[in-house]
Amino acid sequence: MSRKNEFYIVIKWHYNPTTNEVGKKKNLPVLMLDSHGDPLEFDTEKSAKEFVEIMNFNTNQGFRYEIRELGKKYLKVNQKSSNNDGFDDRCG
Repeated sequence: MSRKNEFYIVIKWHYNPTTNEVGKKKNLPVLMLDSHGDPLEFDTEKSAKEFVEIMNFNTNQGFRYEIRELGKKYLKVNQKSSNNDGFDDRCG
């Protein structure tokens, strides 16, 4: 799976509904998802900023949106066992 070195996601901040007592509001970060239920990702910071600006302008319930930059965080998994059972023989 090929992935760029940087990509951007959007976090939506709103109040945690279990702590919305008077004077005890606690911000809750929520990862925004696309229509398939996958994290909403942007390839460029510019496109992510444009989206966030629109969302922050249009919010009517006090939500706040922000961008988070992520990098290449995937590890390549190599099979070390020669018996092709998917387990490493050194584990016991």
